[in-house]
Amino acid sequence: MDILRPYDGIIILPIATDLDSEHVASLQSSLELLVQDHKENIVLDFSNVNFIDSTGIGAIVFLFKRLISQRRTLSLLKVSGQPYKLMTMLRVENAIPFIEDISESEKNHSA
Repeated sequence: MDILRPYDGIIILPIATDLDSEHVASLQSSLELLVQDHKENIVLDFSNVNFIDSTGIGAIVFLFKRLISQRRTLSLLKVSGQPYKLMTMLRVENAIPFIEDISESEKNHSA
């Protein structure tokens, strides 16, 4: 799992594949480790995600709820295309911020 720490208190996890039922299972263990082994806020980088289905959205919502219960935050970086269309249709952005630049996450987390 390649994680980046561009700012103190923030972890970026680049998602290297689509978030569908086939790929979510392999990502689930990485997400679980992030929740258990780290205390930082999390940013999921969607730069390489071209497709998401209900399984992927479920995994993100589950991660969001786990982080909220720990008083941590989740942001989604560079969401576009089909994932953007589906998640805005489902109003995911009302709960989980969509950001275009990591500096926006720093502002959201310090507010």
